[in-house]
Amino acid sequence: MWILFQEGGYPMWFLICFGLLTLISAAAFAHKPKRQKLRLTLGLGVTTLCSIATGVAADVAAVGHQAPDYLKAHPTESLATVLLQGVAESLSPAIFGGFILTIVALWVSVGLWRGYTD
Repeated sequence: MWILFQEGGYPMWFLICFGLLTLISAAAFAHKPKRQKLRLTLGLGVTTLCSIATGVAADVAAVGHQAPDYLKAHPTESLATVLLQGVAESLSPAIFGGFILTIVALWVSVGLWRGYTD
């Protein structure tokens, strides 16, 4: 998990912050289902989803900027190898954030199953 976090780079810090807030909100909703908690969880979930998209975009942009310099420093590597490795690392926010949102969806499902009140 640490390697995944490292490969995602700086945007992963935003994902951690928003993801943890979303997890806490979903757990609170599962514990005591209320409409207000559900709305907060959904809003934070969208924020986490936007962090995932922004993180992937920032990582892909970083690969685009750094690939030429990497190729100059490592002439034995091919462009395809460098780009494939870069894309793999760029997907780290999607993997990490998808895991968080999966747990959030589970907890929201538990809260909905238990029935929420106003």
